[in-house]
Amino acid sequence: MVAAVMTVGGALTVPLPAAAGDEGKGAAGHAHDLSNVWAMARGGQLYDNWMAVLEADKPKGTHPAYPKAGKKKGASTWRCKECHGWDYMGKDGTYKSGSHYTGIKGVRAMVGMDVKKIHGIIMDKTHAMKNKIPHSAMEKLALFLSKGQVDNDRYIDRKSKVARGNVKRGAAIFQTACAICHGFDGKEINFKDPPKAEYVGTVCKKNPWEGLHKIRFGQPGVAMVALAALDIQTAVDVVAYCQTV
Repeated sequence: MVAAVMTVGGALTVPLPAAAGDEGKGAAGHAHDLSNVWAMARGGQLYDNWMAVLEADKPKGTHPAYPKAGKKKGASTWRCKECHGWDYMGKDGTYKSGSHYTGIKGVRAMVGMDVKKIHGIIMDKTHAMKNKIPHSAMEKLALFLSKGQVDNDRYIDRKSKVARGNVKRGAAIFQTACAICHGFDGKEINFKDPPKAEYVGTVCKKNPWEGLHKIRFGQPGVAMVALAALDIQTAVDVVAYCQTV
């Protein structure tokens, strides 16, 4: 059945898929089938914050495999990115020190790995996710880990944090897509509660690896355009532009 189309301010909009309920659905052969790119982007969001994606209750307590030496507690320790990092390199990347350090390795070794094998790893006792994430969602997470990762060092200078993108090209994408929500100055959405302020530019300057991940895959639990269907350089260009606003 084709999803209902609503009219908002004279523009046609299609409702976002439901959270956990849409996993695995789709009628073969129809134009509205869920694509592999969509599934991979969904997996990228699950890596970010699967609780928000699935509208699931936050786990009680700290993840059993989270190191005692770690500085985080509670539900945040159940997020994949909390141990493996926004650059997917874990202890060998940006999380090699600081408040997010855990000493846990990254997930770069999973690039190109058979999705079923990754699925099995995620389901093991160490990750303790067997009763947390639905099987079909787990498959999407595995797809992202195998096919969706990039070598961040090719696109972001680790020392300066400057994205290796074309600012002018990034501006064209941002101003025609992202600015609809974020505004031309990137300050329409404040990620913090006033008087604190954090905008898309703030994130891309302070943590461009997080910015790139979210630009490619979207923000979990909210309506945000994901650029996963476009080439990686386009997303990097957007990060480069965001570092100027």
